[in-house]
Formats: sequence, structure tokens, C-alpha cells
Amino acid sequence: MTDEAEVSADIAAEVEFMSAERLIFFSDAVVAIAITLLALGLSLPHVSANGSSRQVFEAMWHDHAEYFAFLISFVVIANHWRSHHRLFRHVARLDSRIVTINLVWLLMVVLMPFATRLLSANGGFGARFTVYAVIQIATLLAFALMSRHIKANRLLRPGSPPAFSRADDAALLAVAGMFALSIPVSFVTEWAFAFWIASSFAARTARRRMSPDPR
Repeated sequence: MTDEAEVSADIAAEVEFMSAERLIFFSDAVVAIAITLLALGLSLPHVSANGSSRQVFEAMWHDHAEYFAFLISFVVIANHWRSHHRLFRHVARLDSRIVTINLVWLLMVVLMPFATRLLSANGGFGARFTVYAVIQIATLLAFALMSRHIKANRLLRPGSPPAFSRADDAALLAVAGMFALSIPVSFVTEWAFAFWIASSFAARTARRRMSPDPR
């Protein structure tokens, strides 16, 4: 009976691991689709059939805000994916809560191509900026919840180190905080983008303060 129990436990563990792998593959596919939609949304330069090369470059410069928004979103989605890959690297089993939070995270990711096109549109900068920032905040908070739930409910393989430390979680929340601070500023000036740039410095500062003193 002991051998049968061990076999049953091994089978159950294998099934749980395969479920976790399916979630990871599904998430990777959704992220890949989001990046593809991001690129498909780029506008071609509008030039007549007899247009010159100079007119092509001028038309591309006319849409430079759209291309800039694309680059921002590509980097943002890529960073979200890298963090997700790191978080789920040692996950051995799932529960309904982690699946639900992961779906919320994916919802935010697939909304980013729309938010990118909205960000590069004309008029109402504060409102357009806010939509993009709110999506980023929701993505980061969903990720923080997943990280906390995985650690609290021991969903990792036995002996695996936590993918994210307390310092990493603090850095994540610092970035979300910078996005939140940028929202009211966006209704005053377009320099609110500076808060997004500064978020990397805020993350490093938060991580350094939460890291244990090597002394």
C-alpha cells in the first residue's frame, strides 16, 4: 500500500506540474500576441505613388509619437514577460486563485496595444495618459499579488528559492507608485513621462533600502 500511495503521489505531482506548464505556455502565447498586435498597429507613412524618399521620412517623422509609444510599450511588455517568466520558473502547482490573478494580469497585457494607440492619439493628453498608466499599475499590482500568493501558499517546487525577495516586491511597488504619481501631473504637463523614466531609479532605491545590510 505504501508503494501505491507513493505512485499516486508522484502522479498527482506530475499532473499539477503539467497544469503549471500549461499556464506558463498560455501566458507566453498571450504576451506574444500582444506584442504582435502592438507592431500591427503601427501606421505606414502616407505618401503618394510618386513620392520621394524625403517625403517618406517626413511622413514617418509626422508619426514619430506613435513609433515612440510603440517602443515604450514593447519595452514595458518585455519587462512584464521577463518578470512573469522569473516568477513562474519554479512553480510546481497551481490553485484557482493564482489562475484568476494570472488571467487579470493577462487582461492588462492584451489591453496594452489599445492603450498604446490611445496614448499616441491627439487631444485630451491627461485622459489618454491616465488610461495607459492605470493599466500599468493594475499589471504591477496583479503581479505583486501573484508573487505574494505563490510564496504564501508554497506553490514552488520543494527546495526552490523564492523568485522575488522582499526587496524585489518593494521595487515593484515603487514603480507602481511612480505611475500613480504621474497621473495627476499629466493633466498639467506632458512632462509626466519623466515619472516613468524615474521609476527605474525609484525601483533601485527601494530595492537597496529593503536589501539586508551586508555588514
